[in-house]
Amino acid sequence: MKAFRSIVLAAGIVAVAGVHDTSAQIETSVEFTTSFPFTVGDATLPAGSYTISPADEEDPEVFRLEGAHASVFFLTESAQASQAPSKTEIVFSRYGDRYVLKNIWVEGSAIGYLAETALGERHAVKRGAPSTPERVAARKATGAQ
Repeated sequence: MKAFRSIVLAAGIVAVAGVHDTSAQIETSVEFTTSFPFTVGDATLPAGSYTISPADEEDPEVFRLEGAHASVFFLTESAQASQAPSKTEIVFSRYGDRYVLKNIWVEGSAIGYLAETALGERHAVKRGAPSTPERVAARKATGAQ
């Protein structure tokens, strides 16, 4: 009987930890503007203003990136910062004159998102192209909660 209680207690702790992890999702939209075209997933988007928002309440790692001339869905995975960032920003990896969306960080949250590796990025890495981070300031969308 004691072993059964231990198993139930352990299952309860795991369930609560899972709920906490899910609640760490980006709950508002994030807006940013780039002066360069960039790749997210397998789509290349022109320079411009964009909004990133959660695409599906059931899957907090699917996002929608929407701009005036383009809209795409992309996959991410959770990323953990060593400390919560002091500002909201989008981080790109720069390979020469090509940019790939990599991370989404929201001010005050140590949980961010790492975008799924793009096809173009995989080719650049295979060719040994050096990568440098390019940070773009972002903000929570106007009217967002």
